[in-house]
Amino acid sequence: MSNASVKLSQREAMLLEAARAHGFVDEEIIHKLRKGNPEPFLEIEEEKYDFTPLFSLYEEDFERLEEAIREGYTIKYTTFNGIKFLLNKRYGLETPRDYESGEDYLDSLKLTDQMLEWLRATISSNWRIVELERKAKSEEAVIRIEWNG
Repeated sequence: MSNASVKLSQREAMLLEAARAHGFVDEEIIHKLRKGNPEPFLEIEEEKYDFTPLFSLYEEDFERLEEAIREGYTIKYTTFNGIKFLLNKRYGLETPRDYESGEDYLDSLKLTDQMLEWLRATISSNWRIVELERKAKSEEAVIRIEWNG
């Protein structure tokens, strides 16, 4: 799923996932970045995000950003709230509805194998993913994400 060879800042990853959550597909995001016009991104959550960092990264190294968008990425340093943001934008998961949240952990998350693979490849190594339960013949696991600083 993800080669995760490209490293992005958490902010860059969050902007990318916000655009995807808004309904923009990968090639559409790349096309909008190529044009250099941030206007289409302003409609995302009523101009809540400043997409300047993505445009700057695109100007600096468009090949790297296009690879991250198409093939996957790893976040250089992921924060607790960054993980919660990604889970929400990527999969619509929220606390306390979908998982429990402590001071430095997220608990009882139910993820498919595909979701779990993406999460493992994407978040930084300062977090540990622990598989708590796997139902027999299921492609779903219950996990805990904990600080591994």
